[in-house]
Amino acid sequence: MKKKRPAVCFQGKVFILRYNNLMNNSTRSTEKNIISDNIPVWGWVLLMAMLGILWKIIWLANQAFPFNSDEAITGLMARHILQGERPVFFYGQAYMGSLDAFLVAGLFRLLGDSILSIRILQMILYTCTIISTAALGWKLTHRRDVTVISSFLMAIPVVNVTLYTTVSLGGYGEALVLSNAACLCALSMDVDKKGEMPIHRLIILSILLGLITGLGFWSFGLSLVATVPACLYGFLTILKARKKNNWIFSIALIIIFFFIGSFPWWQAGFQSGSSLQISEMFGSAVSIEKDPWIVRTGNHLFNFLFLGLPAIFGLRPPWEIRWLGLPLLPFILVIWGGAFWFFGKLLKTMEAGERQKWYLILASVGFLAAGFIFTAFGLDPSGRYFLPLAVPFSLIFARTVVSLPVKKTIQFALVAILVVYAGVGTIQSALKNPPGITTQFDSVTWINHQYDEKLIEFLKDKGEVFGYSNYWVTYPLAYKSREEILYSPSLPYHNDLRYTSRDNRLPEYTRQVERASRTAYITTFNPPLDMALKTGFSRLGVNWREETIGDYHIYFDLSRPVHPSELIGELTPIPPSQ
Repeated sequence: MKKKRPAVCFQGKVFILRYNNLMNNSTRSTEKNIISDNIPVWGWVLLMAMLGILWKIIWLANQAFPFNSDEAITGLMARHILQGERPVFFYGQAYMGSLDAFLVAGLFRLLGDSILSIRILQMILYTCTIISTAALGWKLTHRRDVTVISSFLMAIPVVNVTLYTTVSLGGYGEALVLSNAACLCALSMDVDKKGEMPIHRLIILSILLGLITGLGFWSFGLSLVATVPACLYGFLTILKARKKNNWIFSIALIIIFFFIGSFPWWQAGFQSGSSLQISEMFGSAVSIEKDPWIVRTGNHLFNFLFLGLPAIFGLRPPWEIRWLGLPLLPFILVIWGGAFWFFGKLLKTMEAGERQKWYLILASVGFLAAGFIFTAFGLDPSGRYFLPLAVPFSLIFARTVVSLPVKKTIQFALVAILVVYAGVGTIQSALKNPPGITTQFDSVTWINHQYDEKLIEFLKDKGEVFGYSNYWVTYPLAYKSREEILYSPSLPYHNDLRYTSRDNRLPEYTRQVERASRTAYITTFNPPLDMALKTGFSRLGVNWREETIGDYHIYFDLSRPVHPSELIGELTPIPPSQ
């Protein structure tokens, strides 16, 4: 008598067979998934772009983003450009070009010189990012659901993406747009079934790819994590074409137009030497580590895994270690972990053509990870250097969720959970104001700028239009006062009185202050500095008065001008042991 097989075993085999069948058919499934056919795909993408704009308007209207020094410098650069200046790089940073400032200057001409104009430019750039992400989704899969879902995830992103695509730091918005554009050019370099590519299309795409890569190289090296893989992908695609001689012509075009796009970078290098530009591109500006290379690399890997990735997934705000959306957080970890695992399985079952396209997207992720781990940029786990991961992760999740062997309602629910979680995290971050949704990850720089107008009025009334302060005070003060009030960033903002001359982004301000007939001092959140100033003033026999406005402490009406060079003893950095 034969033994009956257990029902559980039989059902398990049936499930496995159904799962494998769904996996094999996932790449050939119809487009009738969770996106309605009643609206054309371009209509959906336009709707997502409008949603992204509305999302930013909500937070701008609620003044969730403080106006900090880095953004003020962008505004000052744009103002100076309209006055005839032609800076090649962001003031004080030779690794970041002035493209953002030139674009802001254009909006200043159209809309007027204001903080809102600076942020409108970032909104325009991010709208282009949403649309180009949707275009990438279509180019990769030719599926409307992937196209729309990827743009939806970008329209309501996590707080890290919302922050660095709304506030200008000199080139992050441009880096995203240029990265997407380069990938689109590379993916468009496909050959037909006969292995041929029209020569006119090859010429146009080669020119665009070279120009975009060069422009990104100059404006912000972060774009290279996508533009370099895009160029490599383009080269390999051309080599597969039947007409092999075309690859030499194409590479020549890409190289020529790369140099045209990055011409300002090379011009500056020939004029003053390129060693500083090259070293800063690899992170020398932030390199303060003294440990052996292997230890530094290990620290960067830790920062990547445990601080950076949580920021890009929206588990924490980029400026502090604080978990967001705790009730949903475990589900988010499971969803993302499952998505990456399933995508790895899905990749093996894709048709060769689609799989090769996805290798380009995955290469950009790998380039960014390598750049972070093996260069000095790995010292900064705040989240800004992970911004380019938002696009590939959105695309990967969109491709994965529409291929899951589950009902459409569950697919929709998974997308909705991610979007809701991103929204909740942004709301939580905005409600804690100060600091608000800020680019500053050191709490001593969380200045409440709502008092800036009162400070400006006070300084004008007292005639204290020249003086000394720290980096985070001077440039917002200069921008908002239309440079009627100039303070030199010669004071430390760290409580141990550490100071770097890199804070002096506009040396002309310092020169004017040093020639002034009277000087004032402004400090923020720095008791050791306050004590040092009072001690120094007393030693010099100088009389002064004090006033507090919001987070600002002002030393004014000094009996004679005092410069930091006279206070070297008092401003000596405090050793760590003390």
